Amino acid sequence: MAKLVTPLTDSKIKNSKPKDKEYNLSDGAGLSLRIKPNGTKLWLLNYVRPKTNKRTNLKLGIYPEVALAKARERRQFYRGLLADGIDPQNHIQQESEKHLDKNSFKHWATACLATKTNLTQKTQYGFQSRLD
Repeated sequence: MAKLVTPLTDSKIKNSKPKDKEYNLSDGAGLSLRIKPNGTKLWLLNYVRPKTNKRTNLKLGIYPEVALAKARERRQFYRGLLADGIDPQNHIQQESEKHLDKNSFKHWATACLATKTNLTQKTQYGFQSRLD
């Protein structure tokens, strides 16, 4: 039978003190708070990767920047991805690559060049070749 886990409370998190070794406080459904010897409190989501069936941890943020309610929201979001067969770590990586493409020099330079409609074709070609 599954072990019942008492959900964490904000006061329990605030009152947790660092020890000689790392330890975890569990909130249930894979969410836990890892307390390190230096006093850092890190939210983790423990899950099974869909393709490899291996257990792994996903960092959700550092307490108190990420509050208990926000960590629970993130847990629900990532568990929804897992239900659809999507690995949360791959999802995060794909999202960050999309943002990198939109913030690249090439993206902005091409967008700027597209607004220059009054340039001759030779000038546009020269600008484009220098950008490439």
